Amino acid sequence: MKKWLISILSALLIFSSGFGTIIAQADDTQPEINASAALAIDATTGQILYEKNAKQVLPIASISKILAVSVILDEIQAGKISWDTKVTISPEIAAVSADTALSNIVLNQGQQYTVKQLVHAALIKSADGATLALSTMNGDTVTSFNKKMQAKAKAIGVDDAKIYNAVGLQNSDLDTLKVPGMADSVENEMSATDVAKISQYVIKHYPAVLKITATKSEMFDTTTMDNLNEMLPGNASAMTNYTTDGLKTGTSDAAGQSFVGTGTYKGHRIITVILHANDTSRYTQTANLVNYVIGKYIPTTVDSSTSFAKATTVTVPNGKTVKLKTQFTGKMTLWLSTGTSVQNLSHKFLYKSALKDKNGKLTAPIKKNQTVGQVSLSGDNMTFIDGTGAKISLKAKAADAQANIFVRGWRAVFGY
Repeated sequence: MKKWLISILSALLIFSSGFGTIIAQADDTQPEINASAALAIDATTGQILYEKNAKQVLPIASISKILAVSVILDEIQAGKISWDTKVTISPEIAAVSADTALSNIVLNQGQQYTVKQLVHAALIKSADGATLALSTMNGDTVTSFNKKMQAKAKAIGVDDAKIYNAVGLQNSDLDTLKVPGMADSVENEMSATDVAKISQYVIKHYPAVLKITATKSEMFDTTTMDNLNEMLPGNASAMTNYTTDGLKTGTSDAAGQSFVGTGTYKGHRIITVILHANDTSRYTQTANLVNYVIGKYIPTTVDSSTSFAKATTVTVPNGKTVKLKTQFTGKMTLWLSTGTSVQNLSHKFLYKSALKDKNGKLTAPIKKNQTVGQVSLSGDNMTFIDGTGAKISLKAKAADAQANIFVRGWRAVFGY
């Protein structure tokens, strides 16, 4: 079964079920996510909001294009290419782009297209030919670009991905471009955690990508490209109080209906991953996942205005002020279970090395507004995709000079 057939069946399923516009509802029950793997995280902190088989490595089909585009964006940023760089279409790429069984925009052999055109085609229409054209520009081959993708994935923190091409097709689908020495049946595989990490990287480092993935329709030469993401505002599977603006679908026999999405709820961005929705719409499962997150958690902003005395009062044994008041700097979102507040969280101070004594204690002098380190906040079942905790910086609200030698001596004997 080819991509177009699966997409048609998906559309029929939505239509026949009377699906219409999805409403985000508060629901604190554990969701039945009908997919082989699923994950939801906060896009900034990586806080895990839901996971199911999130470490299982599975086929991802065209979701691969997010990683491929990230390599291209790195090269643009490094000045190796530009958005206006022209890419000449080879006979092999033209042949792939003309295959109507794949997701494609037809590219004419010998014609030149800009990097911008091809990136937009890859992300909006999931065009295989356009993505392969990007991956083989400037003398790269499918194999050499694979190495770039593998290196990029590793740099992001993805170690278990299986990458064979930039588009997520089976090796045999690439015909003369397929990777030699590999079975025809191999295709790209990642875990839901891997997909979320790569998506988080792209959103953080290249946020302008979301303007592309949020584009519902765009012209490619004389061809209209309609975005494949049915959860964009105004589309059949859009939600009413959750605004989707990305990110990428993936469809194949092995990957089934897969989708990595991103959107905002009350200004807070999350990333969702659905891998292999089982005989149901990927968008229905994404909506179920979002509804669960909205029902279970309250997105809570932690910033300089947050009152949390235990986590903002630091001990300076050799300072004139032993209990020094600090405040959070910067801003982050923590998704807290209903009925939980920031003050219920545990905390751990992580002082800057230059401000610690030999015993690891904070030491004076400290200047007003000086950053003294970070505080790590944690709670029951609060985990993060990178394995660390939620960290926010602390700065001193007032200066703290060193106490005199007699006071320090007294404290050394009798405590402080």
